[in-house]
Amino acid sequence: MNVHLTRRRLVTGLAAATASALLLTACSGGDDGASSSSSGGGWSVPSSDPTATIKVVSILDLKTANMQSVLDAFKKAHPTITVDYQSVPFDNLNSTLDARIANKGGDPDVYWADQPRISALAARGMAEDLTSAFAGYKDKFDPTAYDAGVYKDKLWALPIANSTQLLYYNRALLKKAGLTPPSDSPDKRMTWEQLAKDAVKAKAAGAKYGMLFGQFDRYYQLEPLPVQLGGSVGATGEGNLTPDFTSEQWVKAFTWYGDLFKQGAAPRGMKAEESDPAFVAGQAAYTVEGPWLIPQLGESKVDWGVAPQPVFEGGKPATPTGSWSLAMNPFSKQKEAAAIFLKWMSVDEGGGYIKYRSDPELAAGPEGKKIYFEKSVFAGPEGKKAAAIVDYETSNTAVNRVQTIGYIEFETILNQAFADIRNGADAKTALDNAQTQLTTAWKKYK
Repeated sequence: MNVHLTRRRLVTGLAAATASALLLTACSGGDDGASSSSSGGGWSVPSSDPTATIKVVSILDLKTANMQSVLDAFKKAHPTITVDYQSVPFDNLNSTLDARIANKGGDPDVYWADQPRISALAARGMAEDLTSAFAGYKDKFDPTAYDAGVYKDKLWALPIANSTQLLYYNRALLKKAGLTPPSDSPDKRMTWEQLAKDAVKAKAAGAKYGMLFGQFDRYYQLEPLPVQLGGSVGATGEGNLTPDFTSEQWVKAFTWYGDLFKQGAAPRGMKAEESDPAFVAGQAAYTVEGPWLIPQLGESKVDWGVAPQPVFEGGKPATPTGSWSLAMNPFSKQKEAAAIFLKWMSVDEGGGYIKYRSDPELAAGPEGKKIYFEKSVFAGPEGKKAAAIVDYETSNTAVNRVQTIGYIEFETILNQAFADIRNGADAKTALDNAQTQLTTAWKKYK
């Protein structure tokens, strides 16, 4: 399963944020470390393979995450390049990279980069400038996926995966409540307002839960709510270092969010990791979750259906997006071999990572998505509907998370505000308090 990939927006805490801030000057040597690794350092993607060993750090285990098949395929395509692969837990990734790259020894050569943190990696001199070598492949990726690796008009990482969200429903529970299933057409989306009403009805008719989110209280999943109403992604100004989540649109969106729990449409206290099992067990009428739920549903007894993520009345559709990219260590001693690995994983044959990994994971580009949609989980009627929705959303409604060097503090503080709202706090008060906290936390970047 790859649920941990796109549900891994874990709060690392302000202590980790402070540690990262202290490393900023040490790693970059100035206010903008991006210049320290610019122009590619004279390397290119070679036409013939060198004989080399590259070290790669990932958050995916070789066996349990089925990465061995990917590395075997790379070795077959590039036999003179050996990959020394190491996986670390997501919570340890940032500290591992901070320590190793700061040593300037070139270990690792390539690493998994969490997309909303790429700006910080570039600013701190921890990523190689890939612009000259890879900007020509821009059309191989969905625009938002490519843009996730851009900072100050330069490319610092290549996307290997993407994500989106869908609305799933339990037909039996809807029928019991006398509710009509939502349309699977992106042009006929259910509204959030109607979903809340129907979720209450479904619970009254016997569903344990009216509706669920795959990621309660997390910015990744909730960001599109205010954006649909015309709000920003949460920050503006130079470097996106001015908090911007106390607008009318943000307050309206999260007043609605808080009301879900006050009305009993959605449960308080449920953890994100409990959400999917509850829906798969047939306990919830609706859930908003990513396509990684489909394999579980295919093995369940739930009579399920799928529809596009809802939109607010009078709003414009917007959906979450983003996943993982690959970045290169600016101190790598094997940049050409590393570049071959980057290209093979993200571009060649639609992306070797997508083509040869058995776990279904949404690709970051059109060619890779064709491969992704050929996976057996999309073979059934609802799977085919899901594929069409996923393809549409990633091409038309996807909105990246805010790109800022202060992302860790941003996510930590805002997620806590969401949790407070879920537990009964007034939306405006919680967002005002969060904006005050973040303004203080971001002073060190200005």
